Amino acid sequence: MIILALLTAAIVVPSMRQADPRPIEAVEYADSAAAARAWQPQYGSEPVALSAEKTPDGGAALRLPCDMSKLQERACWDRAVSLDLSQESRLRFWIKATGDIAALASCTLYLNAGDGWYGQNFDIPDDGWHLVTLDRGSFTPEGNPDGWGKIRAIRLSFWKAMDRSAAVFFGGMVAESASVAVVRCTRGGKEVESWPDRMTTMLRAAGIDAGTVDDVDVEQGVLRGKKIAVYPMNPAVSEAEAAELQRFVDAGGRILACYIIPERLGRLLGVESTGWLGNDPAGRFSAMRFVGDAPDGLPRIARQSSWNITTARAAGRNARVIADWIDASGKPSGAPAVLLSDTGAFISHVVLDDDRPAKLQMLRALCGSFDPGVWASIARDALRNSRTLSGRWDDIDQTIAGISAMAARAATQAEVAPLLQSAKQACATADDAVRKGRYREALEPAALAEQRLTEAFARAQSSRPGEFRAFWCHSAYGVEGMTWDQAVANLKRHGFTAIMPNMLWGGSADYPSALLPVSERSRKEGDAIKTCLAACRKYGLEVHVWKVNWNLGNAPADFVERMRREGRLQRTNGGVEEAWLCPSHPANFALERDSMLEVVRTYPVDGIHFDYIRYPDSAKCYCDGCRERFVGLLASRSDRPFTGLNDWPRDVLRGGPLYADYQQFRRSNINRLVKAVAEEARRIRPSVRISAAVFPNWPACREEIGQDWGLWVREGWLDFVCPMDYTASNREFRTRVQIQKAEVAGRIPLYPGIGASAPGLSPIQVLEQIGIVRDEGAPGFIIFNYDPTTVSEHVAMLSLGATKE
Repeated sequence: MIILALLTAAIVVPSMRQADPRPIEAVEYADSAAAARAWQPQYGSEPVALSAEKTPDGGAALRLPCDMSKLQERACWDRAVSLDLSQESRLRFWIKATGDIAALASCTLYLNAGDGWYGQNFDIPDDGWHLVTLDRGSFTPEGNPDGWGKIRAIRLSFWKAMDRSAAVFFGGMVAESASVAVVRCTRGGKEVESWPDRMTTMLRAAGIDAGTVDDVDVEQGVLRGKKIAVYPMNPAVSEAEAAELQRFVDAGGRILACYIIPERLGRLLGVESTGWLGNDPAGRFSAMRFVGDAPDGLPRIARQSSWNITTARAAGRNARVIADWIDASGKPSGAPAVLLSDTGAFISHVVLDDDRPAKLQMLRALCGSFDPGVWASIARDALRNSRTLSGRWDDIDQTIAGISAMAARAATQAEVAPLLQSAKQACATADDAVRKGRYREALEPAALAEQRLTEAFARAQSSRPGEFRAFWCHSAYGVEGMTWDQAVANLKRHGFTAIMPNMLWGGSADYPSALLPVSERSRKEGDAIKTCLAACRKYGLEVHVWKVNWNLGNAPADFVERMRREGRLQRTNGGVEEAWLCPSHPANFALERDSMLEVVRTYPVDGIHFDYIRYPDSAKCYCDGCRERFVGLLASRSDRPFTGLNDWPRDVLRGGPLYADYQQFRRSNINRLVKAVAEEARRIRPSVRISAAVFPNWPACREEIGQDWGLWVREGWLDFVCPMDYTASNREFRTRVQIQKAEVAGRIPLYPGIGASAPGLSPIQVLEQIGIVRDEGAPGFIIFNYDPTTVSEHVAMLSLGATKE
């Protein structure tokens, strides 16, 4: 079976096409020696070779040897090129692995552009050839790349997981231009970086052929020939960009803009920004309700938990309001949610992925009103997904056979069989509509078929009584739209045993703390720990209070400023300040320790849970205080003489004479907090359990972020550990759990973390990863994050089988 779906960054591309693919790497070499000259091995890797393997479309392939027992961190090859990819939206290539695939952790495609790189991870499943599609918007810049018009090298990196040997086969690579352009703002700063990729992902999930381009590419005419441009969150539009957008609109193009509406963009849409409204009272912007003169196919209501909106009014081009914001009770907020004009539409907040079915319906209807030609692609994509459960099988008959076999093992055939029969009938109805060209009529039966198959898949899972089943909840106030009582009752009803609510950070608390600044919401609404704990005791759930260590993201400005004045913030090795508390500072250590112990002393919680118990990255901390304390540490040692630092921070960076010592210094600053909290918390209340959310990439995290969680397990400081194994790759998830299981070695329970919300997994994939956890012998799992999306899409679905008992 050839699977065409990949993780977050690599998605099945809808069938509509803007242009023919452009070859980037055709794998046309006279022999293996020529291929090896073109693809230069790096980091001790062996040369590539031509393979007798052929890709599914008959193309040639390279064999890339990945014997990780001989390599330090990765197998890697570079190919020199000279490419202008400024007009392209995505890259596609064939990939396959053989041998012991557990040798491979993540895989990365890099593109060099002068002084920097663009990189994006991808996966290699273990079931044969796989077509990878990487959207341009998902690439992360490293350094200072010169732009997509100046690509000078392609690099393939396969990161080491275990000392085992595999071989990777790489087929030809092409670049493509998508039909719908999602425009990334390169002038907007970090706060806008993620929104193009999120929008592209949602549009593709809706069956719309979308891809990312940059605003500078718009200036160069990348929109010419396209019909739809999407501005997901673009705070700035240049004069040259506006001129191209005017040409685009004059030629019949349409614009969908979200949240921020610069004046130049507003004039093109006939929409004028009039201000901004915050979410006060909470829940003020809970859903968009469509009204009036709206295109066909829109949902009646699309739920969305927005934290603020841009207020706007119609200002020409036949603009009118087609949706209003309503609160959690259905009461109108008095603010427009969506305006439609003759040249496009404006949504007054970013498009979030809660209430995903309604959001996809909204995007389909809006884009279909801009370009009716998209309906054919949307319908075919919906039918394909409904037949195959998004590529897990090849057709409806294989899908039914696969789920039936699962149901037989779970002894649930009687409840699964009617669902499968209903799904097959719905698929036939959708297929008939597509064949007759009635594309919009195909959507409802296709959605019904996918719904029935998903439910059948869920009911075909077995439960495992007695295991630990938990959710992280990033809000101290539970799930928006629910009280803590309702939220905890919901978890209990669906078979969960514990919750980890985020109640305190490095500089804020959602309870009446005597040590940390109390949040504004807690001062208004009361003690969040007390409320949550009461609900957990009522329904019999464990509560492990979660602290975000060191990070001052939620701290009030005056607190951060005081930390700055007292020299208690982190700095990079280049001297740039980071709003995290420096772990080596004695006062910071005391504040972190004492705030966690305050919770243990004050509340009869089941446990206390570390998070962000690390440095932000490998570039921190190198503040003046760290230098002084590190020098003092070395000077106090009697095992070898210390003559001082000659070049700070170069002496302690990689390659410097004191690099290993400084890495141990960083780890020890984190270790001492875990040890101190564990020992004192158990003295205060022996029954309390100590746990931590940790990075999944053991043992690399020891040096990258100073997180030596394997030591915490060996020393008995933790009672259980929760690696954040957030990935949409089931193969990589399994490999991570295997490595972690070997490190824990049965000393304490290992509860792998599943990223339902990050990277964002379907209920089926959450079920698949729960199955992997059980296959690998872990006694439980924890899911991120308990929020409106997981409540509506995941929790009840899991209880149909996996958490039923």
